Amino acid sequence: MKRFILYWALYGLVELIVYIWLFKWIGLLPLILIQVASSAFGIYMFKKLGGNILFQLRDGRTVAPYLLDSICFAIAAFFLTIPGVITTLCGLLLFLPFIRQRLKPRIAKWLDQKTRKNMNFYFFDM
Repeated sequence: MKRFILYWALYGLVELIVYIWLFKWIGLLPLILIQVASSAFGIYMFKKLGGNILFQLRDGRTVAPYLLDSICFAIAAFFLTIPGVITTLCGLLLFLPFIRQRLKPRIAKWLDQKTRKNMNFYFFDM
């Protein structure tokens, strides 16, 4: 728990430093517009992806590689909705295909560990 609090405090400090630097570089109004636009785009992505993922999972029409891409897009949308320059950049980086290719094996491994711990079986239809 102490590490978690330390990470959040460090994240907040770095975000504050980046905000001050960007405020001096581009000004207040462009900085606010960037944050509002990224949050609006993140919310739009959540609406667009959330329904599609749930309907595909319910109907059994998911294919593992596409599901992992959808999970990466959902993580990107989550990062975009959080106010902050660093999280916005992380969210935008997840839209790049080579970043997703490096992240997908880690997500698959994490999902495998979580499902084996809590369930007896799982499958992705391909």
